[in-house]
Amino acid sequence: MKNRSINMLIAGLLVLGLLATALIAFLIKAKENFPENIKVRENGVTESILPIRDLKLNPSESKEYSVDLVCDASGLYHIYLDFEEITDGGMKPFVHVSVSADGALIYEGELAALLDGDEVLYFQGDLFATDPLVLTICYLMPYEIGNEAQGTYADFDIHLKIKKA
Repeated sequence: MKNRSINMLIAGLLVLGLLATALIAFLIKAKENFPENIKVRENGVTESILPIRDLKLNPSESKEYSVDLVCDASGLYHIYLDFEEITDGGMKPFVHVSVSADGALIYEGELAALLDGDEVLYFQGDLFATDPLVLTICYLMPYEIGNEAQGTYADFDIHLKIKKA
């Protein structure tokens, strides 16, 4: 009887270990989808897609994404952000978005305005090889939102385009 209990304990620990390994692998893979650094070409135009998949928020919850923009050819660059909806999961009217570059606010408004409209966010920024320009995008669902946002999500891409000024 004692051997059977020990065998069941070992089997249970092995199953928990496998589940923990699978969860860690999933979290690492999810983190890889959003780039942390983008190297800007000095000649021509640099384009990149920042995928946001299965964005789910609860009231008063926020999620923040940051990307470092660096370029060997220091100087002033035109930076464009175009939001393209992939799947309408019902969340966009409930989420506020703020976009900042090195702490300076570029945009503050509704996610629905960015996904439904033809608005392209534009700003200029100085890029350097050693000191990155940090682009930060924050999604916030206000505390006042009630049950109408329950079970909603958003899938969209952010098209980032950078060219020398």
